[in-house]
Amino acid sequence: KPDKKSAPTWKPSSPEVCDAVLSLYGDRLKPFGRILLKRVRELAAEKKASQARRNGTSDEAEPDVEAVPMIDPKVLRRICENCSILQVEPEDGKEYSVSVIGKPDNFVDVCSPEDPYPETLWQEAEAYFESLQGEDVILPGGRYACAQVLLARKVPFAQDLSLGELCHIVQLAVSQKRILGYWDGSMVPFGRSVDCIKEQCAVWQQPVLFKRTALPSLPLATWDQARNCLWDILDSCSMEGGYPGVITLSNVKRLFRSKFNLELSETALGHSRLNELLQDPRMSDICRMEVQGKSQVVVQHVASQPSGPPCPCPWPAAASMPSMMGGMAGMAGMV
Repeated sequence: KPDKKSAPTWKPSSPEVCDAVLSLYGDRLKPFGRILLKRVRELAAEKKASQARRNGTSDEAEPDVEAVPMIDPKVLRRICENCSILQVEPEDGKEYSVSVIGKPDNFVDVCSPEDPYPETLWQEAEAYFESLQGEDVILPGGRYACAQVLLARKVPFAQDLSLGELCHIVQLAVSQKRILGYWDGSMVPFGRSVDCIKEQCAVWQQPVLFKRTALPSLPLATWDQARNCLWDILDSCSMEGGYPGVITLSNVKRLFRSKFNLELSETALGHSRLNELLQDPRMSDICRMEVQGKSQVVVQHVASQPSGPPCPCPWPAAASMPSMMGGMAGMAGMV
């Protein structure tokens, strides 16, 4: 990959930025800084392709956003702040949004959990995604890019919808409807997603294996070992004065491997997600889950240490695994 610091950058004009903001209004998308960056480059790519067609250099020139130089986010924000018809508002973190002074908006809240769409739309959407074959099952992993692809495909359920509405539908399809899921950073029909595979592995209480030949290099933690090891990890992080031990959720599995040479597999213990495993009633005397800042953390439950030291268990023989694990590998190969 080219070094972003040495890559050429482009400073758009104020009218070009205003055109991008207005186009997002038309799509019912609130012009957040990260989306505005994309839209300015998209419009520049469309303009370049249109000029190529008019000049006769290419009859089938398609917009190529990657050919447009990157824009410095700080430069874009300054352009918006210095424009007399635009107003910049700070948002969460370092994000900001841009509005046109005096222009009413009708933006879609793409993160809203509310579902205003008819059931027939969801039925059509589910039927469409389940019918996909080959490379068509792979969609961009981001809401915005995925919605753009669906609009370009002119999918039946997206007729008469704005890009903002379609972004919201993609969000709900992932977060609530179990119509879409993720695989290796891309969006796919839920039946081909990692979450679906993990749920089926959890039913069989087996670790997730995406290849027929793949076997964990470490033994799997049993329930007793999971409880005792987690207590030991949290206790080692506790501080004087009775303060409980705290670790981030993302570090739990790594610490099991490094401290105990054990693999903590949530699916082998009957759960499809690690945070669900740690909220199982059998863990209630060991820990609780909390959100601190933007991270999920595991907090020690201050009580007596569970009895019984952790002891490694042997990895179960491959012959004892249900045959469905081969099916899981087959599902992995389909994507």
